[in-house]
Amino acid sequence: MNVKSAAAGTLETLRKALALQQAGEIEKAQRLYKAVLKKNPTSADALNLLGVTYRQLGFPKRAVEFIRKAIALAPDRGPYHANLARALSDLPETTPQEILEAAERALGFAPQLPEARNLKAISLTKLGREAEAEELLLKLIADQPSYADAYRNYGILLRDREDHQKALEFFDTAVQLDPSNAETWVQRARARFELEQYDQDLRELLVAEKLFPQNGDIQHELARLYFRIGDSHLGLPHAEAAVAAEPTNAGRLVTLGVIYQTLRRSKDALDALAKARANWFEDIPTAEWNMSLAYLGLGNLELGWKMHSARFRTGLSSTLARKFERPEWDGSDLSGKTILLWNDQGVGDAFRSGTMIPEIIAQAGHVIVELSQKLLPPFQRSFPEATVRLATFESVTLKATQHDYDCQICISDLAHYLRKDFPSFRKARHPVFRFNQDRAREFHDRIPDARAKPVVGVSWRSRNLSPARAKSYLSVPEFAPIVETPGIIFVDLQYIAIAREIDFLVKGRGANLVHFEDVDQFNNLEDAAALANCCDLVLTVNTSVSDIAGSHGLPCWTFGQEVPQFMLGQEVTPWYDDFNYTVLEPGQPVVTLVPELVSRLEHWRDHDWSPEARLTRLGLGG
Repeated sequence: MNVKSAAAGTLETLRKALALQQAGEIEKAQRLYKAVLKKNPTSADALNLLGVTYRQLGFPKRAVEFIRKAIALAPDRGPYHANLARALSDLPETTPQEILEAAERALGFAPQLPEARNLKAISLTKLGREAEAEELLLKLIADQPSYADAYRNYGILLRDREDHQKALEFFDTAVQLDPSNAETWVQRARARFELEQYDQDLRELLVAEKLFPQNGDIQHELARLYFRIGDSHLGLPHAEAAVAAEPTNAGRLVTLGVIYQTLRRSKDALDALAKARANWFEDIPTAEWNMSLAYLGLGNLELGWKMHSARFRTGLSSTLARKFERPEWDGSDLSGKTILLWNDQGVGDAFRSGTMIPEIIAQAGHVIVELSQKLLPPFQRSFPEATVRLATFESVTLKATQHDYDCQICISDLAHYLRKDFPSFRKARHPVFRFNQDRAREFHDRIPDARAKPVVGVSWRSRNLSPARAKSYLSVPEFAPIVETPGIIFVDLQYIAIAREIDFLVKGRGANLVHFEDVDQFNNLEDAAALANCCDLVLTVNTSVSDIAGSHGLPCWTFGQEVPQFMLGQEVTPWYDDFNYTVLEPGQPVVTLVPELVSRLEHWRDHDWSPEARLTRLGLGG
């Protein structure tokens, strides 16, 4: 065979291989490239394209090896350098500077090469040179309006700035231009997730799953989404598939562990989260925080409380991570010392953790308690020996502005030292919190037939109606059968009740529900507690209403999702006396509990009810 015919044969083989590669037949293309190299080991094109196939198959180190051989043979070909930059970007040990240098070498030979311009912009972004990256990407989009990668990467830049709405527009365009790119679908899903566009996010991810059934990132996004909307049982198979695709991916293992924990599979959660910790390259506080919940869910108080402070590093919006100059209390002797107690979470958490305050008062020389404005009155009434004051700190840094104490600790973290085992919960003398008896009597006088009939306080939802939490709450039509139970007076303990909800229950369904329109139960917690103390029983979804009842020693029935730090692996929570918590099974609609609650109420009314405890509590005699 002469030289010309051999060259023609090589060229034809390369064309066939490239066509296969572009059609996604990577292994077949790879075999042809290897065949070319067997006959002609110095074919730069074959070396370069073989390297690209290795990157496509997930072997970036091999890709770099072959592309560098191609560059050594033909150092002036811009696409080779661009392919090298792309392969290097898949290696975790490669620095952004190395990728930038490879991309710039490519542009030195081919200034308009889209892939090189795109990779340069990505590197600039990672190097913190966002303005240059943005200018480069916008110019690339203007020059190449059909180049999907530029839209996706500009969307990522915008997302990192937390401009999720604008980022979504670019991700949408990128998907339209190139629907075969799984990464673009993933990035769009993440933008919708941040924008809380859950319904649209789910629809698009289910389409993406059909297009890319083996893609672990898409499985992971589905798992995250199902968890966010309160359907962890639906997210579990996706979380497991995501981990199966990449068993050492710490982020995916954390998601799997969190979902296991939500499904009350604490041992499986610990296993997944321990694997995440073994594989992370940096601190992942979410894993440690969820390990804390898993240990608590198993009743391992020592390890659970020890890791509980990890919540401050998670960035959870529900947690206030204050900063202090004074050291954190380590459980040592407090004789003659002043300790500051502060609250990091909501009203319910403050009341629950507040049940430990009397033990600290007994140990310390003096106790200061810093709280939000509306928590001050009930804590001042209940703990007159302590200084209860408004929490003050710098709004941006969260640094404390007062330092008149020797040490400090978050109220929730007192459990690490005061609730090391279950017998220690019996140290709380319920009711720990005191209520305004005079105010309660005023309310009691306004409840018709209160001395003759059972009085039950009720609440059906929280103010927070996020998708996951809303699955534990009842709408008023769903709740109506409870307050229609005959022979019982129901008192509205629903804070921020909407007038049409009350009208529906009282006027529409004829419920015997007493609503105190002049009482602001959301902001006036003293009145909320006084009203709760007018009741023989409190029946509520799991909100701060249940913690107000429990901390005041009131009988309470509540229901909702598993709360590890509340139930602590027990059938009955050790935090309160006379407290019944019904845990929903995974995927169980909360409305299915209503018939059982009605039946229990009827039995309680006919066999267990007595007004004696209520009247004695109010000082009204038997």
